[in-house]
Amino acid sequence: MVRRLIKYLLYTKLIRPITRSEGSIRQVSWGVGLGVFFALTPTVGIQMYAVALVWALCRYILNAHFNLPVAIAMVWISNPLTMIPLYYLFLVSGYAVMETQEKLSFALFDNKLSSFSEMESTWDSIVEATRFLIIDLGWPMVVGSLFYAIPGGILSYWITAYMLSRYRQQRLKHNQFLSKGSQTADQPLN
Repeated sequence: MVRRLIKYLLYTKLIRPITRSEGSIRQVSWGVGLGVFFALTPTVGIQMYAVALVWALCRYILNAHFNLPVAIAMVWISNPLTMIPLYYLFLVSGYAVMETQEKLSFALFDNKLSSFSEMESTWDSIVEATRFLIIDLGWPMVVGSLFYAIPGGILSYWITAYMLSRYRQQRLKHNQFLSKGSQTADQPLN
């Protein structure tokens, strides 16, 4: 049951926006690449706005285009459910690269982030969580995330370009086969 739900959600939220997109393969692939890049950065809560800002800059200033709906769909790879494990992975990676002496156990990290949701005021919880993530953990987490965001964005671009190209070729062959079948069905038998 859970497995089917996960498959359904992956298909409807991640795969379907790609396969139903009518943009060029390049634009869709760029959308996936940028969406995955932002998904693998410690920016949950502002990722969609960041992608929209990059889209506007690319479209109106750089005259470069990517598929915004696909990019926003990919941003949801990281979400409130996956945020804590991803952020901790980024933090540990950043500590390792920066050779920081500070170490933070996953349990302490999880408890600290969970405590913000238990605060009475939503505004206070947002301010405190932001302060903790940016000031206390900021640079190690940002540096650590880049080791996943950059390769993730690049790989997802190339994988999407390849898979979407194959998908569209197969769909074209299938549609041609169906149209030939309907043409022969319309012809009278002799």
